[in-house]
Amino acid sequence: MATQDNSAQFTFFFPEARVLRGEEVEALPPDKKQAAAKLGQQGVWLEINCPDKSCINADGKITVSAVGTEAKSKRGVWLNLFCPEDSCELRQSTDLP
Repeated sequence: MATQDNSAQFTFFFPEARVLRGEEVEALPPDKKQAAAKLGQQGVWLEINCPDKSCINADGKITVSAVGTEAKSKRGVWLNLFCPEDSCELRQSTDLP
């Protein structure tokens, strides 16, 4: 019997980010390292440049822009085949047949 793997892997490019070196991870505050260790999961420490605090929303949560996260079009086979590049989209009344 085959097992199903429902996991997903995502690959992104984070502009203005870098992976912390080993000595930088060692220099992190103990509470940060302990919180990461409690998860018991693999991961990397990243440093993301956010000088104007634009990556912190009103609730204090961090949001980071990433390239490669754009949603794929869910137009379906018919529209992709017969209406490429939104050629069937009506933009003005003169577009009607």
